[in-house]
Amino acid sequence: MKTLAVLILALGLAPLSPAQFDFGGLSSALDKAKSIGKMAKGAAGIGPEEEKVIGESVALEIVGQYGGLVRDPAVVTRVNLVGRSLARYSGRPELTWRFAVLQSDTVNAFSAPDGYVFITRGLYELAPGDDVLAGILGHEIAHITGRHALKIVARGEFLSGASSLAAQQSSDVRQLDAQLQHFDAGVGQIADTLFKNGFDPQTEFAADQGGRALASVTGYAPGGLRAILTQLQQQGDKTRAVFSTHPPLKDRIHRLPDEPPPAA
Repeated sequence: MKTLAVLILALGLAPLSPAQFDFGGLSSALDKAKSIGKMAKGAAGIGPEEEKVIGESVALEIVGQYGGLVRDPAVVTRVNLVGRSLARYSGRPELTWRFAVLQSDTVNAFSAPDGYVFITRGLYELAPGDDVLAGILGHEIAHITGRHALKIVARGEFLSGASSLAAQQSSDVRQLDAQLQHFDAGVGQIADTLFKNGFDPQTEFAADQGGRALASVTGYAPGGLRAILTQLQQQGDKTRAVFSTHPPLKDRIHRLPDEPPPAA
């Protein structure tokens, strides 16, 4: 286990246990959506409570789409140890960061607003070293700190509408239904971006740069992300669904510094 990460835990992070990262509570996200008021236009206008509900719902979509979560205590502890070490030095350390491995052989990683970060089992198994894992998780953390998914919601103005609290207190059920339709549209737009369309290339390149910088600041080798991208490029068709929603590997590698791969 990486020495720096252990020191970080000793200096302030609470001990890890698999129970801390139980995602079962995500099923309540739709109920929480009923208490959302009107969201201001622009990603900066989406407040913490709105981001929390959006994040929970998108995270639930990710878990459902990719076969649930890996429950192996060693895997859960490792991914959270590395992830929380990075998050502590990110631009939004105040979030309740959660890191999990998805039960899928595909090679991909995802994030949802409010600090949810996922890596598939297929990609996790290709990252035996913490430097490489840090590069992958750092990329996804950069999406969250950059509020990239929330900007999608803001552009589409999907979550505008009357207060659902007022709707629940009135007999106008149609008003509440309209609110939930707006909410579902916003979550659906983020899900489509994650699963089908992907962020635009410049957003992905920015997340690569941000993730690399975060890994380096935290004490991990900065070449971890480039190393895993190069490894996947060399494997070619042997790796199924390699970052299928991301820009071509060669373009991502070209934009990262040519640094030596981390020591095994």
